[in-house]
Amino acid sequence: MLAASPVLAGARVVRPTPIASRIGRILAVPFGLYFAALGTVALLSVLGVLPSKVPPTTAYRVFGLCASTVFIAAGLGIVLFGLGFQSVAAKAGGVALLAFLLAFNWIAFGPGQRTFTRKLSSSFTAPSVSQVPEWEGRAVFGIVALLMNALLVYGVVKGRRSSSSGRS
Repeated sequence: MLAASPVLAGARVVRPTPIASRIGRILAVPFGLYFAALGTVALLSVLGVLPSKVPPTTAYRVFGLCASTVFIAAGLGIVLFGLGFQSVAAKAGGVALLAFLLAFNWIAFGPGQRTFTRKLSSSFTAPSVSQVPEWEGRAVFGIVALLMNALLVYGVVKGRRSSSSGRS
């Protein structure tokens, strides 16, 4: 949306621009289709339609399903935004966000064994890769997942309150 008044920047007046220019909306369509296509290829690989070198374990399937859903939903959201369907695009973005959160929560709290590695490097030493205990990897992912969950709940509650009071 455009602001009601121009903003002064030094000696010149800077007029705000819309969220997306016409060229930006046009370019959003192929960009979004590209990401949706990447997600579709990943999904077809997870489902076994396309060959994959990764063994089809439960972890591979769950994480692959979440990751491909993120790419497909985000790509479709970008396409829909470019075509002018902002409300539906926002819902597609919400699906992408939920799939992303689901992946983090599943890594942290889901069943099955996890293996984690740590890579340390600096300008003065060669990179060092080492195994990390499962509890440590799950703890890191768990902390991040819980923080993202809290931010999601905060955003939903704030959005509901704003829409019920007539503000945006």
